[in-house]
Amino acid sequence: MIMADTLAIFLTVVGFLLALPALWLLCRGLWPDAVEAATDDCRRGLLFPFLAGIPITVTAFFATVAASKALGPASGFAAIGVVCLFVFFASVGIAGLTGAIGARLPSPADIDRPWQATIRGGIVLELAFLLPILGWFVILPSALIIGSGCACRTLLKRPKKLGDGLDGNLGTA
Repeated sequence: MIMADTLAIFLTVVGFLLALPALWLLCRGLWPDAVEAATDDCRRGLLFPFLAGIPITVTAFFATVAASKALGPASGFAAIGVVCLFVFFASVGIAGLTGAIGARLPSPADIDRPWQATIRGGIVLELAFLLPILGWFVILPSALIIGSGCACRTLLKRPKKLGDGLDGNLGTA
């Protein structure tokens, strides 16, 4: 492997790690009520969100496999689309998870800037993702499963009326 290949892989991983907290902050900014509900769900425990996320993750996995085999030339794009939709859906719950982690690492600056708990928790979670074997194959998939479970439980617990979020408040009722 030449230096250019190594650098390309390294910079791809760094870019991915820089983009994740931004995605979690985007979810917090777009759907603050859903992220707060997911944060409360994570504060109560991670077992139920994990169990709720398993069927969603398995469904997303099989949908990705089916899309990659069934659609001919467009199968690669369809599979990537399914994965992106799943990660975006799970990110609402992961934003709640990072908020719960960050709230357990308090700072006096949180009074003026409550979004910093999400940044702090996101950085801690990302650094845990970097652990060889444990981070790659246990913590990262568990975070995706917990995130999808939290997002699903939030949608089921707090159904929105038709028209909520259309008044320019982006979901804050």
